[in-house]
Amino acid sequence: IIRTSVDHGTAYDIVGRGVADDGSLVEAIRLAAQFVENRPRQ
Repeated sequence: IIRTSVDHGTAYDIVGRGVADDGSLVEAIRLAAQFVENRPRQ
């Protein structure tokens, strides 16, 4: 099981302000995809 998460936690302090940056989540998803693609085949 590969789990991804944003690096800032829940960030309640920026809710509704339009300042959240999705960059870390996008990179985490890309890395998770690489893990899946490169996993040993059984």
